[in-house]
Amino acid sequence: MWVLFQKTLKKLYCPLSIIERYKKNDFTFITYNIQKFPVPFKSFEPIKKLLTQYSIVLLQECYDELFSSLETYFPNHYICRGTLKGINAMNSGLVILSIYPILETTFTSFKTSNLLTFDVFAEKGYLSALIDVSGQKIMVVNTHLQSCDYEAYDPIALLQLEEIIDFSRYIKYPYIIGGDFNIDIKECKKRHPTLDLNYPSDPTIYINFNTGHSKSTKSHGYTGLIFDYFIKGGLIYDMVVKTVCDEYSDHNPVVSKLCIENVKL
Repeated sequence: MWVLFQKTLKKLYCPLSIIERYKKNDFTFITYNIQKFPVPFKSFEPIKKLLTQYSIVLLQECYDELFSSLETYFPNHYICRGTLKGINAMNSGLVILSIYPILETTFTSFKTSNLLTFDVFAEKGYLSALIDVSGQKIMVVNTHLQSCDYEAYDPIALLQLEEIIDFSRYIKYPYIIGGDFNIDIKECKKRHPTLDLNYPSDPTIYINFNTGHSKSTKSHGYTGLIFDYFIKGGLIYDMVVKTVCDEYSDHNPVVSKLCIENVKL
């Protein structure tokens, strides 16, 4: 029943009424792994005000839409999802919400995965959306790479990152890739020094590698890591990026602002 429901979720939802658009040069993002699984039930209400402050919203681990519909909470947003296509028990958990029109959307499953982890039950990959921001087309990509509770990263996550980088080489528009990479920014910078990485200065998650437990606040025995950030291409100026303290999830959301007048055509 649960699997059948996930297959009925709309790939793209378009609002019946259009909310007032932001100013042309006000292009804001939030990426947030909200840890929203079917059990225990979590309402969007505690984070609704936070999410609606931004023009583009990237969510990861957004699995529980049977009990808490996105269209109900965000009826005036365009919404696209990484829906369930294969035989997995759960979809990708990826969602992009936008106050600007989503023209096209595509979900791509990763070619590689760790079959010995719980991630194998979810159809992980990356969700892309071509968005019309006041006449400027920008590709937005949302992803959630392979997790690893007891080590700094899973080698599979590095292979999945390579898949996304390969995909980005064929994007015809300026683009922004965001999400939960499950690779600390230091490791990502070391392995891919040429990427245009935009990230906060504060950790986005704290992990105890002995117990495998993670949380959003600093604590003894927990290592602070920056798993949530952005990669951009075809854009001149850096994004202003920072974390926002929030206890809805084991991650802290990352927010950013970009002046789209600086898009390099």
